[in-house]
Amino acid sequence: RAFGCVACVACARALTLGAPPSRGRLAAAPTTAATRPSEPADHHGLLTRTAALRHVTLATAAAFVGLVPRAQAASSSSERKLTNLPDAELARLVTADVEERQFLATADFTRALYDEAATFTDEIDSYALDKFVAGTKKLFDATKSRVDLTSPVVVDGAAVSFRFREDLCFNLPLVKPVVSLSGKVVLTRDPATGLFTSYREYWDQTPTEVLKTARL
Repeated sequence: RAFGCVACVACARALTLGAPPSRGRLAAAPTTAATRPSEPADHHGLLTRTAALRHVTLATAAAFVGLVPRAQAASSSSERKLTNLPDAELARLVTADVEERQFLATADFTRALYDEAATFTDEIDSYALDKFVAGTKKLFDATKSRVDLTSPVVVDGAAVSFRFREDLCFNLPLVKPVVSLSGKVVLTRDPATGLFTSYREYWDQTPTEVLKTARL
């Protein structure tokens, strides 16, 4: 989950103080809901998860490594998969992943519910399972982030869905900007196994609107 120039301390400070970020690669272009799905690869000029993580890595340096608590890794890929679960049990596990394990901010989820080839897509980019886990854990401070369900988890045959609201704290060494957003997650299921093959976030806000919520 990439949020562009918020991953840069200078740009986060500029957003917080009301000064516009410098023009260039880090500048976020105006975005509309209608244009989001078909935008080109630069995704509105925002940094991808990989680029955002590069900023975090460079900023933290050796002295910072290990100082910020990291969330526990998602369950092992070798774990036995939970195929074709009853609807009630599936809803219970996904609810716990969101409310208890805060997986949208921590990437701590019941991996046995997911196909290992599952993709994770938000309004910025799409990621393989392992990259989603690694990127989310490095990008956000789990101790200062918060995810809430704003609807029940609904199991509807081919998919599971729920609505959420979250405050995401970026894991930077000097300042830790927080952004807020809300939206819906749809988890598409394999018809044969019932495992999740696709995670898709739909935001109520544009990426630019999310960036404007940045605060310290």
